[in-house]
Amino acid sequence: MNNKLNTTLEQWKEKMALQQAQAVKRAEKKQPANRKSGAASKAGSGRNSKPPAAASDTTIPPGPATGQSKQDWRTSKVQKPASAVPIGKQLKDVVDHLESSRKALTAEELKEAVQHDVVGNKDLYDVLSNNPKIRMNPDGRYVYKPAHELQNVDEVLTLVSKHPHGVMAGQIKDAYKGVGEDVKKLKEEGKVWCIHNAIEKDDVLFPKDAKPLITLSQDLVDFWHATRVPEDPSQLIEELHKAKLPAAPRKVARKRVVLPPKESKKRRRAVNMLTATNQHMPELFAGAMPVQID
Repeated sequence: MNNKLNTTLEQWKEKMALQQAQAVKRAEKKQPANRKSGAASKAGSGRNSKPPAAASDTTIPPGPATGQSKQDWRTSKVQKPASAVPIGKQLKDVVDHLESSRKALTAEELKEAVQHDVVGNKDLYDVLSNNPKIRMNPDGRYVYKPAHELQNVDEVLTLVSKHPHGVMAGQIKDAYKGVGEDVKKLKEEGKVWCIHNAIEKDDVLFPKDAKPLITLSQDLVDFWHATRVPEDPSQLIEELHKAKLPAAPRKVARKRVVLPPKESKKRRRAVNMLTATNQHMPELFAGAMPVQID
């Protein structure tokens, strides 16, 4: 065993000596190259060295063309080409302009107004043709198309009267300019009912029935306003039980969710290696203790 260890040690020493010799040779090869480069740099810094060639003065700096002001030239440089504008931004610009102008415009008029080519850009032409907010007239003009095409307050009242279940105020807000003021006028004059929908976060307009209204006593009105409904669902259920108002029967049977049983993991016993013994293996110590382990 000692002979093998000595042989391995001698081989390792020979390998290290060979690596050191190779490193010395590589360092000697690099030294002449460094000396030559240093001499060349010193020679270049002498009096006979020529300065680097200057840039040609014939290059014309960028600037505005003849007959073009500096402001127009800067604007043309900053402005992005039409192809670089996202198609969604182009569509929004066209729809917003048609909604604000409320005019039937041609493709050339739209291009002049929003700087987007409706005819030359196929993607923009396709999204405009399929947009529910845009209508193309037979003469090829584009016009804004609201959800309800109304012209005045009388048409708004007629629309509400045809919908007993109510009309969302947001659906007619873009019908024409000033429709918001007309709706407010109808509410103040008592011609429509207006109830706020907390879920949709919008007002709902209902037609006012021409039938005579029921007159309630003042005691009932005061009792209605004095009664407060608990906000906590558990308290509300408790109050309903006190008033002997049973809950509505459940139409669908409640489904119970059965969770799979959790697998119990066995805890591993902690072993202290300082106090561990081999008393649980007495057969190992039945014979004599070995003198040497090969």
